[in-house]
Amino acid sequence: MKINGDLFVIDEVLLSINTVRMVGSGGVRIEIDCDEFYERFSSGEYVLNDEIEITKFSGESDAEKQEAQFRLEVVNLYIEQLQKCSKKPDIERAISKFCFKRGHKPVRVRTVREYLKKYADGNYAALVPNYRARGGCGWSSKKEFVDFAKEKAIEIYFANDKVNKRNLYIQIDEELRQKLGDEAPKIIISESTCSRIIDGIPIRAALNGRLSKRELNLEERRAIKKYRDCRVFAVVELDACTVDIMARDEHGRSHTEVTLYLMRDVRTSYPVAVYVMAGSPSEMGFYKVLEQFYLPRDDAYYRALGVAGIRIVPAAQIGVLVIDNASEHFGKLVWEVIRRLGITVKNTRQYRGDDKGYVESGFAILQKRLLGFMPGAKKSKDKRVKNRMAKAEEEACYSISEIFEHVVDFFYGTYINELRPDLGFIYGQPMTIAQAMDKELSLFKPLPPPSIDKFRSLIVTMHCEERKYQHYGVDFRNFQFNSAELARYMDKTSERDILVYFNPADCTKVYVTKKSDRKGTLIEAQNKMIGVPEISFDEAAALFAEYSGDHIMTGKDFQRRNARQQIKFNKDSKRKPKVKDINKSVRSNTKKVFHQEVGEALSKDAVKPKQISFSETAHDDDITPADWSNGHE
Repeated sequence: MKINGDLFVIDEVLLSINTVRMVGSGGVRIEIDCDEFYERFSSGEYVLNDEIEITKFSGESDAEKQEAQFRLEVVNLYIEQLQKCSKKPDIERAISKFCFKRGHKPVRVRTVREYLKKYADGNYAALVPNYRARGGCGWSSKKEFVDFAKEKAIEIYFANDKVNKRNLYIQIDEELRQKLGDEAPKIIISESTCSRIIDGIPIRAALNGRLSKRELNLEERRAIKKYRDCRVFAVVELDACTVDIMARDEHGRSHTEVTLYLMRDVRTSYPVAVYVMAGSPSEMGFYKVLEQFYLPRDDAYYRALGVAGIRIVPAAQIGVLVIDNASEHFGKLVWEVIRRLGITVKNTRQYRGDDKGYVESGFAILQKRLLGFMPGAKKSKDKRVKNRMAKAEEEACYSISEIFEHVVDFFYGTYINELRPDLGFIYGQPMTIAQAMDKELSLFKPLPPPSIDKFRSLIVTMHCEERKYQHYGVDFRNFQFNSAELARYMDKTSERDILVYFNPADCTKVYVTKKSDRKGTLIEAQNKMIGVPEISFDEAAALFAEYSGDHIMTGKDFQRRNARQQIKFNKDSKRKPKVKDINKSVRSNTKKVFHQEVGEALSKDAVKPKQISFSETAHDDDITPADWSNGHE
């Protein structure tokens, strides 16, 4: 409490003698009768300290009075409208007119209801806003600091991409403190203020500086969304998805790795190609779905699919292929094969599936309407069942080819023949995906696709490396390769820069051509190590790593170590295999089939070394000696 401006604290109240004892600063003590104590409070001579603070800020400012009066009038208007039983649109219209006449920003009905609730609880005082709680004078007192921060943002943040917002704030705060010295307050400018300054600077004013995360996402989203306004086959989305289903291999063993590949046209949502294969997503699956797309739609094509009574739109030249940032999309298949076909590749943003929403929705539709009901499905519709793996393994009976047939039959027999509301908005009438594709092709014909033979011939570019030709041949993957045909081919010119094409599954031979050879002549070169088995380069590297002999490894050593591996495989095959081992075996078989295609493509037009045959009559052991002669006859 305060007495004549001095602070006092009530030390003790003695009810027995009706006295109040108070202690002030410096040890000053005052004793006063209780009745007189209360009278002086009534007269205002004694005042509680808290009350002084309240009276000091109890008066409203002019802006607060004007806002409180406006709120009271708009509440009365709302009550009048309720008494008239007006509808909500009429109430909103009346409030908008009232705000316009008063020159006030529009107020929503929900806000007026909050005003009415406060008014009913606390009368007029509850409508008074507390503008004083917003702080001091705002940025007006920081104008010099704000201008300094803007200059530093353009000088540092937009010119140096290594500096983030936190680093910029630390540098600005330190320079301001050096500038102000001891007079610097505890907080000169806050980190949030620096962030707002950066967001408020126009990009052009920042001298072509970097974009903020919000602006970058906005620009990329606009770029992705404009694809819908293109022609058919101008933009096609491609992606892979691991399917939640168990399948059986050729030996009847169940495995869990099943991958679905899908390509969809952005304009019409038409699934232009689909493919199902065993194993995890890889470059092989990427190649196979593209091969499925470029295959001619003849009777052999439909027989291979195992379906009848459906029609799939023929392939055409793709303009832009939208793919994500998966590792299998950054190999030589994309950078060599796709580029040579004249296709522009666009990568989506990271962790943003909506940038390729058409193919993602295709996966969701398949899982919801087809794959979730197949025998071997790993997810249950019953929320109480958390793990369905054991039951899925028991009922799994479909092979990869059978799952592929069902997916093709669902897409091209059912899904594309259903009416789609989004296509109805585009074309102004109910439309199916198949009808939309036919309509677009009747209006515009895209360029024809490359032949399937040309596409398959490009598979050899997936496995190609640059090397130097030496006098003894080619050094490649710990081996030396050469042939008489290759030596004659290289002797024609002095060029030694070559391209080595190889089949990853066969280390016994490679195919060589000069970098400057426009004809692309491939010369087969044999492995100079005699007796090396037909194994992959990876297996050969593993055998090299395990070898601990004291002499140079020979073909016989390779054969012995490979035989030991086969003995171990034979023993392991007798025990009950795990699902993990089966998945590994399925992936290995899938790679083996793919590498066979690579080997066939490489050896198709290559110049092979001549095979030398030996006849028995020409052998040294079969020479008949001449009869004895003394030399004089």
